Amino acid sequence: MNYEKTIKDILDSFGVHRSYTGYNYVTHGLLLIMEDKDRLDCITKLLYPDIAFLFHTSWNCVEKNIRTVVNSIWESHNTELLKLIFNKSAKDKKPTNKEFFKYMYDYIIGLPDDSLMPDCRICIKCPISNQYCETLELFCRKLLDAMK
Repeated sequence: MNYEKTIKDILDSFGVHRSYTGYNYVTHGLLLIMEDKDRLDCITKLLYPDIAFLFHTSWNCVEKNIRTVVNSIWESHNTELLKLIFNKSAKDKKPTNKEFFKYMYDYIIGLPDDSLMPDCRICIKCPISNQYCETLELFCRKLLDAMK
């Protein structure tokens, strides 16, 4: 599975601007977590410093810019995707950065392999069966096309 494309598709679906510095931090952070899930346990000691090193900044800036992305996602109007990934609505309390990474990791890991659906922009799991749902996939594609 092409994790980077999947992560970017999800962020784009939430309307996160690629101009946000945190966009690249979130993308790289999730890729690092895909390599080693233990980074989720100590994001301030393991994840933020690795991201900061790559982007030549401090871990504090990484944390702040990721928080900006989480805020942007939480204020997005894509309530269906919020409910699907985070099992919450925008009215609920915003997740911490650690919770955000955990939910995103769990969602991405649960997606089917790209080889099964090569033209899929974002694969949707049914909240009931927790399996790939073609009906929801078609609905989301139409929704994304309507937003363009």
